[in-house]
Amino acid sequence: MKIYGKRGRGSLGYVNAYIMCSKPEVHDPNRFYVDTGASRTTIADRDAARLGLDYEQLEESQIPVVGIGCKKVKNYLLRDVMVVFRIARDSFHIEALPMVTVLRNEPQNEEEQKLVDQLPSLLGVDVLEKYNVGFSNKRVILEK
Repeated sequence: MKIYGKRGRGSLGYVNAYIMCSKPEVHDPNRFYVDTGASRTTIADRDAARLGLDYEQLEESQIPVVGIGCKKVKNYLLRDVMVVFRIARDSFHIEALPMVTVLRNEPQNEEEQKLVDQLPSLLGVDVLEKYNVGFSNKRVILEK
């Protein structure tokens, strides 16, 4: 089974997937950059806003995340998440995750806000450890 993605900014690999969760209710597409340095799949601030996530409905994580300028970033947990990948026209593969990290940066100025707005969501090792990750000129391939 193979999940095909593309190469984006800086030739980094990304995959498109659907995020599904019942509390809070989420069922929307999202782009995730493949990041073997991220221990957990993470939703960036701008994607959290686009998905309509309300931080008040999420559990604040006690594990710190370091962000821009080595500042601690508030982060929250979205629990019982399904990440759904299309693997063929009418075929899908689901990865069930007990939790996904949701970032909440607190930029102090316009320059920091511009940086935060560029941060991508990440597909972390919690998913990637189940696959062989490969790259071609135009693609990233996750293969079981």
